[in-house]
Amino acid sequence: RLNYATFAPSLTNLCNKTWPADVHLVGDFSSSAQFFVAVAVFAFLYSMAALALYLGYLHLYRGAGGKLPLVDFLATVAFSFLWLVSSSAWAKALTDVKTSTAAPLPNCHHPNVTCSPPGVTPMGSLNVSVVG
Repeated sequence: RLNYATFAPSLTNLCNKTWPADVHLVGDFSSSAQFFVAVAVFAFLYSMAALALYLGYLHLYRGAGGKLPLVDFLATVAFSFLWLVSSSAWAKALTDVKTSTAAPLPNCHHPNVTCSPPGVTPMGSLNVSVVG
């Protein structure tokens, strides 16, 4: 939720406009991250249930007449698709966050103005989260 991050411009009177003391970013990209985490949690729970089925009830799995393995296969395909979609949504949200935080604040190109957050965090770990 980028609107909670505040930036303080070094000059408040700039480009014939008075800027507020704090500038807030625009955008809420948390839904993509929540979808990614929800898919990951459900995939983990499904894999634990499938592992319990494989280890404890293998005779039921093999004796189901092909229905249980087919359901298992279809669930795995569904989770694979959801994982692909959620990873793509997470990557798009990360790109949007980078775009929102890289915009010049305030929107004026004056040589004496710097506007930066109190602490700048490198985004390398976010890039790795999309790859992994």
